[in-house]
Amino acid sequence: MSDDTGGKDENSAVLKTREQYLEDIEEEWPEQTDGFGTWDAWNAIRTFCNYHSRLYVAIAIPRRLPPLYVQSRWFSEPIKAMILSDGTFTHNSFKKPGLLHTVQKFIKRMMRLKISPWILLQDVGPIPGLDNPKEHVAPANGFLEPEAAATPTLAEAAAMEKKPNKHEGGPLGPLNCIRSLQHSQAPRSEVERYGSGYQDYLQVPLQPLTYNLESLTYEVFEKDPVKYDLYEKAIKQALVDWKKEHKPTSGLSGHVVVAVCGAGRGPLVTRALKASEAANVPISLWAVEKNPNAFVLLQRHNREDWNDKVTLVQSDMRSWRGPFEAGPSGAKQNIPIDILISELLGSFADNELSPECLDGMVHLLARPHGISIPRSYTAHLTPIAAPKLHADVASRTPYEPTAPETPAVVWLHAVDFLSTTPTPGATGSTSSATKTSSGSSTTPSEPLASFLNATPNVLKAWSFEHGPVNDPEPHQQQLLLPSAITSPNTHNARHVRLRFRTRYRGVCHGLAGYFESVLYPGVELSTNPNTMDAKSRGMISWFPIFFPLKTPLYFPSASALDVSIWRQTDGRKVWYEWMIESWRWNLLRVGGVGKGDGGEKGQKGKERDEDGKGEKDWSMVRLGMTELHSSIKNGCLM
Repeated sequence: MSDDTGGKDENSAVLKTREQYLEDIEEEWPEQTDGFGTWDAWNAIRTFCNYHSRLYVAIAIPRRLPPLYVQSRWFSEPIKAMILSDGTFTHNSFKKPGLLHTVQKFIKRMMRLKISPWILLQDVGPIPGLDNPKEHVAPANGFLEPEAAATPTLAEAAAMEKKPNKHEGGPLGPLNCIRSLQHSQAPRSEVERYGSGYQDYLQVPLQPLTYNLESLTYEVFEKDPVKYDLYEKAIKQALVDWKKEHKPTSGLSGHVVVAVCGAGRGPLVTRALKASEAANVPISLWAVEKNPNAFVLLQRHNREDWNDKVTLVQSDMRSWRGPFEAGPSGAKQNIPIDILISELLGSFADNELSPECLDGMVHLLARPHGISIPRSYTAHLTPIAAPKLHADVASRTPYEPTAPETPAVVWLHAVDFLSTTPTPGATGSTSSATKTSSGSSTTPSEPLASFLNATPNVLKAWSFEHGPVNDPEPHQQQLLLPSAITSPNTHNARHVRLRFRTRYRGVCHGLAGYFESVLYPGVELSTNPNTMDAKSRGMISWFPIFFPLKTPLYFPSASALDVSIWRQTDGRKVWYEWMIESWRWNLLRVGGVGKGDGGEKGQKGKERDEDGKGEKDWSMVRLGMTELHSSIKNGCLM
């Protein structure tokens, strides 16, 4: 982890077409430190070894750590041991060893990994007991020694006070310093305690339409109070606004008709009843669930907890004909749904087929004032370096050939975000990104200066919205029919191309996917690391999704990663396809090019040079690309 000197910043100069310019640049090119020199050597070794899952690295910790962007890169690597020598420690006037705050912070961060690395002390002083038997420290055997268990006398206690503080130095000083770091660790948050066993552990996404979920799976989801608090808040606000705006109700009895589709074991039903009571708005509540095992528990809740206030329906929501009430003549007649509630979101928003499920419910929503909770959701992406995950995927490939093309749910921990942007108020810039899909905004792409105060650059891929269709277009007519389940589903296909600007060279192992959702105006939930704390802090229901790469993509400094991803469907199942390209700006000075020269322009065209003698060609050159990955073999069945 120590810095390598002698490397030159390959982006600090502009290549010229004339040799005299090259000579001038060589003379003025200063010596700079390359923080990734050691990492390059390690990357070459593990690449030659094909990312073997049992290959690890040990790093020596210097007294002053390299910049944070270098630390972040090493944090993502499979570090087995950290070596601390005498030069790593500082000493105060009492010769008490200590560590700089930056070193303490890095070591504490490594200690919070699922499998924390060993800490080896090297050349920090004599070994206790080797030269003086009186200083020998007996190894721990799990039993308390008799003399330690006895209460000391007053004379012994006074003698103990006169002994010098062992933390002021001596042969155990460095060891006590490390022990102090361990004891001063902040307690784990609720999210960390919940996901402690899931750090960087790949899981196959759920397919609730194909398989009935087990009771244990429901129980895990129901442990998240944050999500259901937000749902209750959204339902309550919708009912309050309904009453405030004097909207007509669909119920013949004057009650607001509420339907919970995909009710599971009933947590949303309970929250809907609480919201109705808090808002003082009566509701007619329906719960639809296709899982027969969960439906049995719904019946029990309805008898014992809900006082038979809920009408239960065992059916696939897409084939349900909707709620009904007895008319004046006593005959049953179908009525629209005023508020439709569902919790069908996946780690990438739509990967558990929420759009396909809710398409079959659109024709049941009251028009024009019907409400869907959630109202909309968007998928987000960012490229990451995750060598541990790549090694895990590679080790599974021999007995699971589709592993490199199967998106996996994983609690991302030991990863490095390859594209970052500075937080508001930070000086300089770390990275920026440009969205190249049509109709999208573009973020300025300035070179980054420091990783300090930087946050991952997570871009929006696509979105889905749900609500009543008032004046449907021809392609939306099928959504108003109960037979929408048999539609070609082409309206739910998506494609986007995103550009991520990177400053430092590295290796991309895949894409991290997140989502944001608007349950109701003013109530949102998110797994996006940039907005999660503000919208749904402490939510544990969803882990990010990881789109792996068969072959890692290396890219140089000051380059761009273009991510293309598709959401494909054939009417029977839904799958994703993705690929990544690396580009670099061609900073060439083209002399003698006039306006009417008719030369081929690059992606950003050409700009007039400052001296007016030529133009700068800002066209981009493709450096490499991955193959097209497709999860069609493990697509989510409709």
